[in-house]
Amino acid sequence: MNLLFPLTTLTFAYPYVLLTPLLLAFSWWMRTRSSRCAPIPATSIYADITPSWRQRLRTPCLGALSTIFIACLSIAAARPQRVTNETNPLEARNLMLAIDVSRSMGTEDFDSALGSTSRLAAVKQVVKEFIAKRQGDRLGLVVFGSKAYLQAPLTADLDVLVQLVEELELGMAGDGTALGDGLGLSLKRLRDFPGSTKAVILLTDGVSNAGQVNPRKAADVAKDLGIKVHTIGVGSSQTVMRMRQGIYTQQSLQGAEYDEATLRAIAETTGGVFFNASSIEGLTQVYQDIDKLETTEAPDSTHRMVEELFPRYAEAALCAYMLLLILGRTIFLKLP
Repeated sequence: MNLLFPLTTLTFAYPYVLLTPLLLAFSWWMRTRSSRCAPIPATSIYADITPSWRQRLRTPCLGALSTIFIACLSIAAARPQRVTNETNPLEARNLMLAIDVSRSMGTEDFDSALGSTSRLAAVKQVVKEFIAKRQGDRLGLVVFGSKAYLQAPLTADLDVLVQLVEELELGMAGDGTALGDGLGLSLKRLRDFPGSTKAVILLTDGVSNAGQVNPRKAADVAKDLGIKVHTIGVGSSQTVMRMRQGIYTQQSLQGAEYDEATLRAIAETTGGVFFNASSIEGLTQVYQDIDKLETTEAPDSTHRMVEELFPRYAEAALCAYMLLLILGRTIFLKLP
């Protein structure tokens, strides 16, 4: 019960205990009013005696300490509390980005406003935009080629993650495609992390030809852990002719080499979705779709935070009582 709203957020669990000082004051007034004493001799002979400083200060000092003691003890007994409502945001999503950085990701078959660009350059551009929009979530980064490496554990520091994505280079993890190792390492980092919304976004342009973990067995592990795996096959679905301008004009046949059947199987096994991206616009749309898939619909939760304040009032009452006893039996001692 907040007796002083809106002046303060202080509330009391037992507000009626605050009437105790008034009841004590009324009882004292009734007792002094009805008290009777025997007649005593005239006291005019003491009128000329100058009272000492102790006599002058005894009543106001001990009275003030008594008032403080009773008031603080009453407030402590009423259990003062500061109550605040804390609204928690939506549950943070835990997403691990597993990105293929093998040499084949340097294939320039992604169209952009400035012409053709490499697959890795397009992935870096789109993934950085995706990360920047995941405020409140925790993201991690695994890269794989012939081996898999953890670039960043799950973190809410998205600026650092964007910087790490910008620094990705072709062949930094080898020239092969250890698809199963990349997925397995991502699952390992997600497995023991708290939270119910966990997913891996696995991106590759190649066929699994390296590593020690079978991709489909890794998908079975993900299913057992309750972790969804969304797979993205990068590259044109058909072989295309590319013209490379330079000192010499060159023609080359380029196309997708990823194992669509395996990527689909991984996604279906874990409850995820398979995507194909052959352009920057298509890749952007893929990550927008994944963003919708990994959105928690639960409303914000509000928790009532209660801070108990009675200890400080109880301590003040104890201090006042101790001073009352000490001063009343030493400096302000009154003899009969």
